[in-house]
Amino acid sequence: MFQTDKPLITNALVEELHIKSAVPKPTAKGTPLRYSSAYGCGRQQGYAGSGFTPTEPMDESGAWATGLGTIVHEALQEALNRKFEFVEFEVPSKIGDISGSCDALIAVEEIDQNNVLTGTHVLYELKTMGTYSFDKQTGWNRMRGTSSDGEGPALKAIVQAGLNALGIMTENPSIKIEWLVMGSMTFEALSKNKASKMGVEGVNRFLAEYWIPREEWEPMVMAERDRMNAMAWTLNQGYLPDRIAMDDEGNPVTLDPNKGNSWQCDYCAFRTACIQDGASHIRIMDSVLANEGGTE
Repeated sequence: MFQTDKPLITNALVEELHIKSAVPKPTAKGTPLRYSSAYGCGRQQGYAGSGFTPTEPMDESGAWATGLGTIVHEALQEALNRKFEFVEFEVPSKIGDISGSCDALIAVEEIDQNNVLTGTHVLYELKTMGTYSFDKQTGWNRMRGTSSDGEGPALKAIVQAGLNALGIMTENPSIKIEWLVMGSMTFEALSKNKASKMGVEGVNRFLAEYWIPREEWEPMVMAERDRMNAMAWTLNQGYLPDRIAMDDEGNPVTLDPNKGNSWQCDYCAFRTACIQDGASHIRIMDSVLANEGGTE
């Protein structure tokens, strides 16, 4: 028996997912920026919004992770379509120069038989993730079989969902979204023994659902809307935004790809170009990508 380092069969699915990952995805309504980049680095969004080709395209591992997430999203949407009558998927909207589409928009009457919820619809977003991120959200320590108060969904995920809600309500005044419903799903279920010890039952061994009221999500969504529209204004003036992102607590942080101490830079599709272009605002025409003709 031997293990090959060049799989010929098992890699068939990831090969397809990797090819798909290389195809640029347009924004929902032709805007330079997208909701899904909420809390992301301004420079990275500037490169993408300018149509530049990534210097570090997604590798097979990244395509596998995102591809599995897409497969689960699509399967869940099919299930929701069978479960609910008044549900819409991938509803597009825009706010100024930012656009996107939500996973699902569900009429309140479908899920609130007791007339407790306010608004006309809830906006649903699903995030698939590894056990580390899922355990941070839920407060689990799988090794010890203990649990504490978790952190809940990442702020960037909440803001992305909130931008969708704000955009939909802006374009459709008859729709009122008071609640965001954030779904989290991991691919490794908590073991039966650990679950029993921790008091976790049923589907909660591998998924979590969080309901977030408007008074919580709206303030940070409005702030990020303004930040991203300021980035778009900078792009419209012919400049790339600076390397500023928002951290896990919602505070601005200046990134430096030369230091290698930030995961945002480690996973950035434009890291090499960013290092060569340098910090602060630079003209789009002066970027190494513009000079190399690096547009998609």
